[in-house]
Amino acid sequence: MRFVQRRNVIMTVSLLVLVCLATTSARAHANRSGHLGSASEIWIGTATTRLTLARIDPEAAAGLLGAPRSITIGEPIGAPVALSWSSERRFARELSERTIPSSVRIVLYDPEGWIATPAAERRSPVPAMLAFGALARANGYLPVITPHPSLMAVHGAACGAIVGESFEAAYLRCGIQAAAARSADIVEVQAQFLETDPDGYERFVTDAAAQAREANPTVQVVSGISTMFTEDPQVLVAAWRSVRGVVDGHYLNVPQGIRPTVAAAFARTILSA
Repeated sequence: MRFVQRRNVIMTVSLLVLVCLATTSARAHANRSGHLGSASEIWIGTATTRLTLARIDPEAAAGLLGAPRSITIGEPIGAPVALSWSSERRFARELSERTIPSSVRIVLYDPEGWIATPAAERRSPVPAMLAFGALARANGYLPVITPHPSLMAVHGAACGAIVGESFEAAYLRCGIQAAAARSADIVEVQAQFLETDPDGYERFVTDAAAQAREANPTVQVVSGISTMFTEDPQVLVAAWRSVRGVVDGHYLNVPQGIRPTVAAAFARTILSA
């Protein structure tokens, strides 16, 4: 689970660029026979991560999270282009109350098995994602959805893991990635908890990405990479390499600032690949 608080989001790219990313997905996937380089991928990270990396290695931070397709998540500076919610209900309320800044063009929904997501949405994430996407599109926003497999452990879930079943197997069986893809233009496979097992990471990301694209052929898919689970940057490199040509990019997470030097070394390695 990503250890972040309710997130406000600012993007380093314009809405036009993100719309182009979403609408040209089919063309990108047609070229998957070749390897994708880091510069051609979507890179997502928090403002804290980017600033922390910049202090350690400004060139690596700029090359990864300052690239044209990068997305920086954090407190807004000036008029925000995008904002994030862990609650569809709260998003709907703010829409009705007209409290979302007029500068916002991109909205992100992050349902997880945590208290920030209301209990009803944790138990039934599929209707919540569909409602979020429908509201976002009806109001002219570009939706991004990042569901977490921890939803499969929620007590009383409409669809969850059964005895002996892994979270990732339940996640796929319950169609969580498909629902996210039908509801959004960009989705994340939060597979970072598997990154120390490159084969498991590759299987889950590949299967989830396929499910997403079957539901929405134009969706952009990113996968999670985190410093939470390893002290070895080569573990992150192996996870990244295992899904090159499978996903359109990655969410690089340095939760609570843990092991930023690992992220910096990872960034340097893939930028030189």
